[in-house]
Formats: sequence, structure tokens, C-alpha cells
Amino acid sequence: MVVEKLIQALDKLLQLHQNLYQVALQKTDYLKHNKVEELKELLKKEQMFVQAIKQIETERIQLTAEFLNRDHDLTLSACIERSEGKQKEKFEKIADGFSETMNKLKAANQLNRELTHQALQFVSISLDMLMPQENITNYQRPDVSNAQSDKLRRSLFDSQA
Repeated sequence: MVVEKLIQALDKLLQLHQNLYQVALQKTDYLKHNKVEELKELLKKEQMFVQAIKQIETERIQLTAEFLNRDHDLTLSACIERSEGKQKEKFEKIADGFSETMNKLKAANQLNRELTHQALQFVSISLDMLMPQENITNYQRPDVSNAQSDKLRRSLFDSQA
């Protein structure tokens, strides 16, 4: 029956999104503790979940179109409106699960974005401290080319030591 297949597809989607949320929590931990190698592996895992979500979403769209007998407005809300009894309760439960999971996922991704931004700022400041830019002057000697002036760039380290 189409309704049962649709509910199964929605359950799979919800589970995949919950797994994605768990990955986001792990990512937060790795960002906080500067675990770069583990973060790389986690990003691969995250990409696998995203790919699986795309596949199940395609299946969900087909099943929803078949259930609603139309090609537009293929939402979970439309399925809730069309269904009755236990099916309606299942759809509502899934909708609540999606709402809760998506809110948590958005919050976790926002935190990860901020942590990543702070890490990049730290790296940028560290590089600026290690290789400060020479002050820009209004006058440059005409006999010094731009290539030579780049060589005169100051650094905290004496590379000839």
C-alpha cells in the first residue's frame, strides 16, 4: 500500500536527519578540541548521510505524488490533511519529529559555523603575528622594484640564522 511505503520513507528520512544531528554534535566536539583528522573523517560520514537523504527524498516525492494524486504541494502537511485515523496520527508524529530534529540541527550547525569562524580568525591572527606586513609608505625608492620590496618583507623569524 502506498501510504505504508510513504510512512516508511518518512521514518527513514527522520532517522537519517537524527543521525545527521548526532554527526553535528560530534563535529562540535571535534571543533572545540581541535581534532582535525577526526573532523575530516566525520565530514565524509556526514556526506554519506546527505547522499542517503537525497535518495530517500526522491522516493518520498514519488510516493507522496502517488498518495495525493497530484504533482504539486507534495508536503507532509498535505498528507496529514488527506489522511484519517491512525495514518493521520503517524503523519503528525513524524511531522513533530521533523520539526524538533530540524530545530536542533539548525542550532547545532549555527554553533559549528561560529566555532569554525573563530578558528579561522585565530589562524589568521597567528599568521599575521608570524609574518607582519611592512608598513605602506607614501614614497618608494624608484630604484627598488616590487619584486625586491616583497623580499624586504619583515618576519619575526630570521631565516638566515
